Amino acid sequence: MKIIGGNIEIAEKINTGGTANVYLGVDTWTGFPVAVKELKSDFFKSELVKRKFKAEANKYLYLNHPNIVKLQNFIDEGDSQYLVMEYIDGFNLNECQNKVTGPMPVSMAAILMSETLKALSYAHDNGVIHLDVKPSNIMLSHQEEIKVVDFGISKDSDEEQPEVLLGTPSYMSPEQIKGEQIDHRTDIYSAGATLFELITGRPPFSESCDREELFENIKSKDFPEISGNDMLNQIIKKATAKKKENRYQNCEEFNQDLIRLL
Repeated sequence: MKIIGGNIEIAEKINTGGTANVYLGVDTWTGFPVAVKELKSDFFKSELVKRKFKAEANKYLYLNHPNIVKLQNFIDEGDSQYLVMEYIDGFNLNECQNKVTGPMPVSMAAILMSETLKALSYAHDNGVIHLDVKPSNIMLSHQEEIKVVDFGISKDSDEEQPEVLLGTPSYMSPEQIKGEQIDHRTDIYSAGATLFELITGRPPFSESCDREELFENIKSKDFPEISGNDMLNQIIKKATAKKKENRYQNCEEFNQDLIRLL
């Protein structure tokens, strides 16, 4: 077994992403399970990714909210960097759909997104924009708690505009794609796209099209309407307005309308 930081024993890989692998670990001092996120070695060649990975640790240290996964430690050891985080026994919402629920009832999706918006609101109030809100970055524990994960590409509200395109294409806002100034309303757009997917079981625009066509759809096309629920369509339309000044201006506004669906 590999041990890092003197007390974290790494067991099995439980997930992999674009820049990092996530492992199940054990804190040998307490006996409690932890999640360990390790930056992939290939990405140590990128100073941008390394800075973002360190920035995630710095942001997590100051984000303390019941709907945000808690960072326990940051370890820079040898040729690797690790985030040691609270372990959530459950599924991310993408896995939850694929393995358990399928497309979710509106009331269920609204409850899950309401808890997500509370986490995002707290982050925004603390000057942090997530920039990669999507179903796979929202965990549902077996105790039915929602936890937002992966602030790895987030930015401070007063940070300069990123020089490269950051995020997951299907959930990017029009301003992200255009390279325009982004703020907390980018997360509101992505939360609207996530809500659409939770209810329909698919992203708002087909992932089978090429990247250029997908980006053009995001910039110019409205989301498909969901039949039989005008209020839901109005909420999603406002959350995902092309111009950010036409969206909900904060997560509280979004949440107030969302709970009307319950």
